[in-house]
Formats: sequence, C-alpha cells, structure tokens
Amino acid sequence: MTAPPTGLIAQCQADLLAVDATYLWHPWSPSRVSPDTVVATSGAGCEVFDADGRRYLDAKSSGLNAALGYGCQPVIDAISAQLSRLMTYDMGEGSNLPAIELAQRIAGLAGPRLSRTFFCNSGSEAVEACIRIARFYHAVLGATERTAIVSLENAYHGATMGAAACSAGSSPVAPEVAPTGFVTVPGPDYAAGSGSGDDAGIEHLRAHLDEHGPRTAAVIVEPVQARGARVVPDAYLRAVRRLCDEHAVLLVLDEVTTGFGRTGRMFAHQYADIQPDLLATSKGLTGGYMSLGAATTTPEVFDAFDRHRGLAGFVHGHTHSGHASACAAGLAVLGYIESANLIANVRARGAQLLGRLAELRDVPYVRGVRGRGLFVAVELDSSRRAGQVRRQSKDEGVLVRRTGASIVLAPPLIITAAEIDRIADVLVPAVLAGAELSY
Repeated sequence: MTAPPTGLIAQCQADLLAVDATYLWHPWSPSRVSPDTVVATSGAGCEVFDADGRRYLDAKSSGLNAALGYGCQPVIDAISAQLSRLMTYDMGEGSNLPAIELAQRIAGLAGPRLSRTFFCNSGSEAVEACIRIARFYHAVLGATERTAIVSLENAYHGATMGAAACSAGSSPVAPEVAPTGFVTVPGPDYAAGSGSGDDAGIEHLRAHLDEHGPRTAAVIVEPVQARGARVVPDAYLRAVRRLCDEHAVLLVLDEVTTGFGRTGRMFAHQYADIQPDLLATSKGLTGGYMSLGAATTTPEVFDAFDRHRGLAGFVHGHTHSGHASACAAGLAVLGYIESANLIANVRARGAQLLGRLAELRDVPYVRGVRGRGLFVAVELDSSRRAGQVRRQSKDEGVLVRRTGASIVLAPPLIITAAEIDRIADVLVPAVLAGAELSY
C-alpha cells in the first residue's frame, strides 16, 4: 500500500524538519523535535504516512484522540455540511443546533444524573471548568471555605494552571506560580484488581477527608490514569463515591482519555456502576477531527447556579464554547461508534492485545502489563529502555507512545484483529531486544 496522494508534499521529511526546527515550538517535548520525528502528511484508517511516503500503524491514535482513525468519511461529511450552513454561533448570547443536540446525546449516554453539559475546547479546559464549578457550587451554598481540590498521585489532568495543579509529578508547575488549594494523596493499590475489597488503598483519602472534609470542594479521579494506563479498581471508585457523599464533597471523574468507548464501555466509570457529580471529557468526543471538550454535571449542581443568577451565574466561557462544527463532529463520532458497534470491537481487540502481550509479564525488566479495553501499557524498568522500544517500534512501522518508563498503546477503536497482531508482532520483539541495553 502506498501513501494516498495529497498534492501537498513538496519537500522530503528532512527538509520539512529543518523548517520545523526554525519556526515551530512543540508541546510536551524539548523545544525542538528530534531528527527521527514523523512529519505526518496523510492518514487512512489506522495508518499515517510521512513526507517520504512511509506508512506507520498508529497504535497511539495520534495524541490518544484519533478514536476513529483517519479519513472517517461520515465525520468529514458532517463537519463539511455544518461549515457550509453555519460554522458556529456565540453561545454566550445565543445557541446553535449541533450544541443543543450534542448536549442531549451526552445526557442520554452518561446516565440519569448527568444531564447538563458545558462545552469548551480541550480536556484541560474541561477539567478547569469542573474545578471552577465545584468551588463556585459550594460558595453559592454558603460554604466558602470549601475550596480544596484533592487528586491522586501519578494523576494527569491537563496543562492549564488548575488542571496542572491536580497533576502532581505529571505536569509540573513552578512553585512561585502554582495556585493554592490543591492537595495530592496516595492512590489505590493498582495491583489489587477490580474485584478487590472496597478498602483497597482508600485509607489515605478517607484519613484526609476525615480531617479536611469541611474545607474540600471536590475529589478528582481518572478511572484509568493516563500516565501509564493504571486501572483504578472498581471497588476503589465505589468507595470514593461513598466518601464524597459522606463528606458533602463533589466527585469529579476525568474521562478525557477514557470517555466514549476507549475502555470497552461508553465511560470507564460505568464498570464500577457509579456516577460522578462532574464528568470531564474531550479526546474521543470528536475523534480528533475538531477540538472540543465537555464538563457534564447533574441538575442539582446546575440548579445551584441557576438559583443564584444574581451573582452573574457562571462567569466562565470561551469564544468557541459549543462551536457548532465541532459539535457536529461530536454527533457524527457518537453515531459512528454506535452504528459500527465499536465498543464491542474495543472489548474483543483489547482482550486480544493483552493476550498477545501476556508473554512479556515474565521478562525481568518488565514491571507490568495492564490495561482496559484499547488502553494498554507495558511498564519497563526505565524510561531509557522504554525510549529504545519506542524507537525500534517506529523503525518497524508501528507508532507507540512512551510515558515515563511505560509504552502506552491506544489504537483507534476501529482497529482490526490483523492490525492488533501487527502491533504485537513488532512490540514484543522490541521489548525483548531491550535486554541488549546496557547500563
């Protein structure tokens, strides 16, 4: 298979990287990219092509967001049609049809308690909105001392100031500019498994809330931590829900990475059969075709704002909140997930992938193989060894994500059994070749 023609490739990979090095400032990396960076020029299905025409199986869905892969025509058509009609319209003093429809669809998917959605542009902004909603909610109820936001160790919640403050050790904020009112506690026993007792690792959070509950606005948890795909035990989530209820604290679940099918359920928290007070989503909502984030909450939380309109309601928003074309993309993505029965595919292909990687569990320098659905990680003993595995996999035509010492796999939800085998056929030998790395 050769790269689809685009009419845009005027320079080779090396030439484009030279221009890149002169003009671009990249996120999440050294200020300049390395010479082996992939300059993607086109994509089809689960594959992307670079400027030299080489193809790669994208086992990380771009930035964990290309949930439907590349070139999904129903989504492209929906965006194009909306752009032709009305690209967007200000949600501050008006509304638009796709935003109305998408909010209604999310309410239908998220469950009976989650029915009111605030749209923004990214996962970081969705978490930021949840933080502001939680604090303002308690303030309008007269509990102005409830401002603290509690998060777990090794969490990643985003890059904006508040979201980064919830991401201790993952998204460092210089102490002189770090906001106040954010607390991190040790997380659960991730090795305990979803069937463990409800007290597995919950004692740290319980002790904190017993002492500081009256000053706490919310607890924020990822059902599967984005950094290394650590699955939070279902029993732990249920215990967190009970503790939040006991202490009148709001529960925020960050499903920016896991929402909309990634783990084999529409939302990962559904495995635990709980509902949060606030739900942050983004990546899978539009499959990477447009930028969109969402903070979804309950009627009870929304009504607290509605009853206190004299305080100017919720003074927060963005120019592109509820962007009509992005919401049209979201509607098309959700429709495709359901019509193509992709969640069943995620469960089947995720089980296949974990099965193929099981042989790595006995490798001395492999610290763990874990995941849920199509969100899987192989943790090694060092980031250096993980970097070698990432580079070797790329050289063999498979793109994986390195997060610390972990290799993270999150291929598009449309991936086939043959493509899962291709990932494993490349990754397993790459991990085993890591034995040759000397220290």
